[in-house]
Amino acid sequence: MTMHKLIYWTVWSLARSVAWLVYGLKMFNRQYVPATGPVIIASNHQSYLDPPVVSISISREVHFFAKEELFRIFGLGWLITELNSIPVRRGVYDPKSIKGVLAALEQGGALILFPEGTRGNGVDFLPPKPGIGLIARHGRVPIVPTYVYRSPRTAASLWRRRINVRFGPPISADQVVGFADDRDGFQALAELVMTRIADIRREVQKG
Repeated sequence: MTMHKLIYWTVWSLARSVAWLVYGLKMFNRQYVPATGPVIIASNHQSYLDPPVVSISISREVHFFAKEELFRIFGLGWLITELNSIPVRRGVYDPKSIKGVLAALEQGGALILFPEGTRGNGVDFLPPKPGIGLIARHGRVPIVPTYVYRSPRTAASLWRRRINVRFGPPISADQVVGFADDRDGFQALAELVMTRIADIRREVQKG
């Protein structure tokens, strides 16, 4: 095992143990996440804990975006690099970061994305950004819609929640490439992803 993998899986194991012990983390329908090959895991976003929670719910290495300012923090930049973070400039189109995630997908990697682009209020979903459509369409990869719920949004609720993660049936690569390779197509694909996440939420609410 390489040093990179040792660091990644050590942190992964510690984080999952904490999530189980503190938050009673439960994961449902993990069979929808392919064990190998390129894939995007697309989740709703309401808490700072969502990126690590989704990461430890998947038994394979994942990549994800992190704002570039974090890479300038001593020690933290090194750690999140080892955890497969890809720096991104928030609020602007960043071709370098897009190139980085497409390269990871081309090598058969898994990528976690949040179509809303930022954290919501925990009640309503935000309108999706076209970025996920662009990446999925250019990478020609399937998308697994994912719903995270009961995650804490404030420090006051940090120790009083039980986090659940539920995966849904993938949007296949064939479906993805059926969308137009332009901004309208990217937006339409992003909206389909959020619709699928909303479908999972409705299943949860039905009990």
